[in-house]
This record gives sequence, structure tokens and C-alpha cells, in this order.
Amino acid sequence: MNFEKEQSFLLTISYDGTDFFGWYCPKNRSIRTTLEAALIPFFGSITLLVASRTDRGVHALDQKVVLKTSINRALSAEVVDGIRRLLPLDLTLLDIQPCPPDFHPSLSAKSKEYRYYFHSTNLPPHFNPYSLKIDSIDLSSIKKGLHLFLGTHDFAPLEDRSNTLRGDKTCTLFSVELITLSQGVNFLKIVGDRFLYHMCRKIAGTLLYVGYGKISINQLEKGIGNLNPQDIGPTLPPLGLILQKVTYDRIDSLSL
Repeated sequence: MNFEKEQSFLLTISYDGTDFFGWYCPKNRSIRTTLEAALIPFFGSITLLVASRTDRGVHALDQKVVLKTSINRALSAEVVDGIRRLLPLDLTLLDIQPCPPDFHPSLSAKSKEYRYYFHSTNLPPHFNPYSLKIDSIDLSSIKKGLHLFLGTHDFAPLEDRSNTLRGDKTCTLFSVELITLSQGVNFLKIVGDRFLYHMCRKIAGTLLYVGYGKISINQLEKGIGNLNPQDIGPTLPPLGLILQKVTYDRIDSLSL
């Protein structure tokens, strides 16, 4: 690729992650390879950079991807419509626009918001595949533990496995909230600067265990970086997790 003539575009995509093996899995259906199949006919050889590498089965309402290409391609309604026609029903291109060449969708992000949905009542069929069915739970206990995850911590104990590519396990959570949609239907809203492998799903699992009385607030008060395996709940299934939004500051003339 000739980087002197390289163009960069910011894509906003949304997808139902049920039948995808995450952002990239060479031997299976993935978000990246599916997106590439729709983009290459219009942009030739491309490089894709993603804001957050979602895992198998995780969904996204507002995922950001930067497309880099050496082809001088002007955006038009025909190009955008052509890309959309090549995409499957479970992956949608919401927007595409030029962006600065040094813009990185992950490193430039101000924050990322994830939501984990769970319910203890019957749901309409269209919502059921995107929320975890649980037994009745004490929401007041969960609320008492939310603040303990806020701030900057070593979140290594809440990462499912060691990631040798990322030695620093420090993350900052700006917001951890429990929001009730209706009787028996809730979600955890988690906003942070970065997230480790399975971190959101383990935070959600730990808080649900607090609600079930299997983990006490006293256990969490020892500090996130000091948690032992018995202080941490399970990694919840991916079906309830949604990447809700990636937020940026205003960059040059690009308003994100």
C-alpha cells in the first residue's frame, strides 16, 4: 500500500454478534472478514482498524472502524448503497466519512460504553436473544457494590486470561450503573477508557453474584487489584453484552 496516497475513512457499524466469531477469527465467520468482503470491491487493498475487538457472540450498536486505502475513492450515495447491499442482514453500515490519516479508532477514543442486559421475567421474543435470563435477584445489594469498580485500578484479576500483548492491565471506569428498564428487566452500564479480555462480562458476573449473596461487599472492598478467584463471579455469556457507543473528542474538522 502506498501510504503517501493513503486515504482514511471512519465507518460506524452495528451488528448482531450471535453468528459471528468476534471481530476476527481466521477459520470462522467474523466481523472483519465479512466487512472486508463488502469493502474490497470499492476500495481494493485495505487495512481495517477497530475501536474494540468484541468477542464471539457480543453485539454492537455503535462500533467504529477506520478503513485505510491507497485508492482515491470519492464517497457517493452509490458507493455507500453498494457496500450496504453486499453486507448481510446481521451487519449494517450506519455511516462512513473521511477522517484524519492519524486518527485511530481505539487509541483516539475518549471512552467506550458497554451494557450487559439481564432479566428475571418473560420477555418479548425479539428481545430475549439479547438478554441473559436469571433467577430473582437482590438489586439493592448490586447497587451497593457498583462504586467499588469506579476509578483507576489494576483489573488483571477480572481478565479471563493473560494477554501477553498488553502488559499494562490498568483501566479507568468512569461510570458503573444499574438501570431498570421495567419490572424484572435491567442492564449494567459500564463506561471506561479501555477494557481487558472478558472484563465487562466478569464485572457483570461478579455483581450478579453479589446480588445472589455469593460474594460479599466486604470481599470487593479489599480492592480490585487484590481480588482472588473466590472474590470474582463467572464470565457471563456473551448474548447480553452490547458495545453501546464509542466516544471521541472533536478532532480537526471531524465531529464524532
